[in-house]
Amino acid sequence: MFSAVVSLCSVLLAFDSSSQSSASATASFRVAPSLSLSVWGENPAGNDLISVYTIPRPTPQERQAGFIESLKALQLLARSNVPWVLRVRAQEPDMGLSDDGLYRKPVEDLQVRATRGLYLPVTLHDQALASGVPGEHLLSVDYRVRLGTEHRDGHYRVTLIYTLTSR
Repeated sequence: MFSAVVSLCSVLLAFDSSSQSSASATASFRVAPSLSLSVWGENPAGNDLISVYTIPRPTPQERQAGFIESLKALQLLARSNVPWVLRVRAQEPDMGLSDDGLYRKPVEDLQVRATRGLYLPVTLHDQALASGVPGEHLLSVDYRVRLGTEHRDGHYRVTLIYTLTSR
């Protein structure tokens, strides 16, 4: 077997050295975008992530301030080999009914921001929350719930959909 392989290699080398023609070729390729989004400390599951936020009862200090603020309520890990945008939207138009059943908390009363940016009111439509360059990025997400004069206590919660897309 060994002598057959050596003989074959000798024939190929002899064929290659006797050849006098040359050729050139141009090769091109495209790297496909790769994006993943996960809660920090968990395995990436794709470029969409669903998070449920239950709104706590406000303290007297929060009532006086007019809002409940939850810093670092969620930490997301964005991985991408292309420039990216993190978008957020609510799944439902409201956060539920008050305890007395007379008030429906609008989803726009929830504001969200990433990496100390500006707070944006949540809507049913995708909104750009953060953007970045290729690489791995840890994003701290903060929530702020507006407590207007019409606010009534209730068991409120909201389902948020975070999506990582290429720019």
